[in-house]
Amino acid sequence: MGTKQDGKIRKIVVDREACIGARSCVLVAGKTFQMDDENLAYVMKDSSGYEDDDTILQAAQSCPVLAIHLYDEAGEKIFPEK
Repeated sequence: MGTKQDGKIRKIVVDREACIGARSCVLVAGKTFQMDDENLAYVMKDSSGYEDDDTILQAAQSCPVLAIHLYDEAGEKIFPEK
């Protein structure tokens, strides 16, 4: 799966309207993503414990509905590609 990633991930957004609660992001990157009481994914508040960028990208790619959006330091979308 080739995804161009020039910059580091600076912003992670979970589209909670699109999320179907598949939990794949949590299985791949449990220090970054968790599920809430509505069974929807969210990004953990403490960014010091996040996995590395490659693992976070794998977690986003694992989402069956592409509900995880990743942005670089310039605010450009890294994933999913347009």
